[in-house]
Formats: sequence, structure tokens, C-alpha cells
Amino acid sequence: MSVVSVRRMQATTQRGNLCDDSRMSSRQITIIANWKANLPPSEEVALAKEIAAGVGGALQASGSPSSLRVLLAPSALGLVPVASLLRREYPQAGIEVAAQDSSLSSAGAFTGEIPADHLVGIAPAVIVGHSERRRDHGESDEVVGGKLARVVAAGLAPVLCLGDDLPKAEIAARVDVVQAQCAAAFAAAERAGCSAAQLFSAGLVIAYEPIWAIGTGNPASVEIAEAIASGLRSALHREELPVLYGGSVDAASAAPWFGAPGSRTDIDGLLVGGASLHADRFGAIVRAALAATEPA
Repeated sequence: MSVVSVRRMQATTQRGNLCDDSRMSSRQITIIANWKANLPPSEEVALAKEIAAGVGGALQASGSPSSLRVLLAPSALGLVPVASLLRREYPQAGIEVAAQDSSLSSAGAFTGEIPADHLVGIAPAVIVGHSERRRDHGESDEVVGGKLARVVAAGLAPVLCLGDDLPKAEIAARVDVVQAQCAAAFAAAERAGCSAAQLFSAGLVIAYEPIWAIGTGNPASVEIAEAIASGLRSALHREELPVLYGGSVDAASAAPWFGAPGSRTDIDGLLVGGASLHADRFGAIVRAALAATEPA
């Protein structure tokens, strides 16, 4: 058996799919902190420690990960030290790490690249197609689909980012754009050898991140995000598909995204940017999510 095959078997055992059909009846919430390239590794470790110390007890008491899953996405340099810290000092909290990206290439002579196979045992999930990758690195739907295929082949769960750049459009127009973007990524993944069924089996999560909302302080409305989620689930014939929202969510605006026990929204969590760089603000978002998972 090859080294890659062993790694894939390990990943399947360890990762715990972000989308587990046996748990979706309870509408698991997923919160991902995307720290981007804001902090050096030493500060990422310190922030992870502060977050884990602040919400770890509450997460453990809640029965996580059955009702709530929290992942921290540090920089590539911070992945290993943050994952090591969480597993060594806060194992009961169940907080995990996610990679912000992985390369289109496999392992080999590719200077500076991070193959998905090399993330096995470190990060159970990988963010793919973030709007900043598309904008700053020219990542096309073809590239995004290829990365999806690499992530799935490694036995990891992809978090596929989709979004529109239509700040004044009707909701139906937004849904059309995001559905088309999703279809293009799926088609590219298929050409790279990864079927839709394989994406779902891997634990695919979709994050809706409207480009016009990111970093502006003006998030989309829950109504818009719910329409996007409904449109994606309908187009993909996958009612249990987890759909997160990302874009200018802060502690003060987090609670409406989750709803309340017994009256949850159709959004299954958040991809948090700027607010996740502050332990108190991110902790408040996690507590808002916990409140929504309590028995009605």
C-alpha cells in the first residue's frame, strides 16, 4: 500500500466529516475563523490559546461536536503550531484547524506549494475558492474545481466559497449567479476526477460570501443568505448540504444568523474574518451559536 493510500485511510478515520448525515437532523452549526495573513505564527498560537480558554468549557459542556463545530484557520505557517496547541492543551474543547488553501499540484517539485496530501493529520478541512484567492491570484472556476478534487483525494473536507458581486441586485439574480458558479466548480472537479457524489461524501460545506459585503461592515441580510442556501440545495438535490455565511459578521450581528432553539434559520454557520482576530468577539459569536443549539 502506498504512503498516499495510508494517509487517505488515516484522514478518513480522523477528520469527522463536516457534513455527517447522521447528525444533520439536529442542524449542526459550523463556525470557522479565517485569520488570513493578519498574524505571525506566534500571535496565532496566542490567539488560539485565548479562544480555547475562553470558550472551551462551554463547548465541552454543550456536547460539541454533535451540535456545534468550531475550526480555526490560521496561516500556512501557523497550522502546525496551532493544531499542536489545541490537541495538547485543550483536547476536550474539540476545536480543530482548517487550512486556508491548498495547491492545485500534487506532491512533487513545486516550490512554495502546499499539497492537500501534506495537510493530512493536521487540518481535517480546507477552504477552497475564497474570493480573495479568486481576486488576488486569478483562481478560475477550473482551478477551484481542480483544488476540490485534490482535497477530496487526500481524504479532507472541502469548504467551497461562492459569492456574487451584485450589491443592488434582486435576490433571484444573486441565486442565479451563485448557482452558476457552483455548477462551474463542480464541473471542473468532475473533469479532475472528482464526482459530485465524492464531494458530498467527503463532507463538502459551502460558504456563501458576497464580495460586496466582505470587509465593508455591512453584511448581507439573513433573507438573502437563506435564499442562496435554498437555491444551492435545490440545484444540487441535497437538502442536508451545510451552507455557511461569510462577510462582515461581528459579535453584535451574529445571533440572527442562527435563530433560536426550535426556530433555527436555514444558515448552518459562519465563516468569520475580522471578528475572529479578537478572542472576545469571536467568543461571543461562538456563544451565540451555542445558544441556538440549546433544547427548545
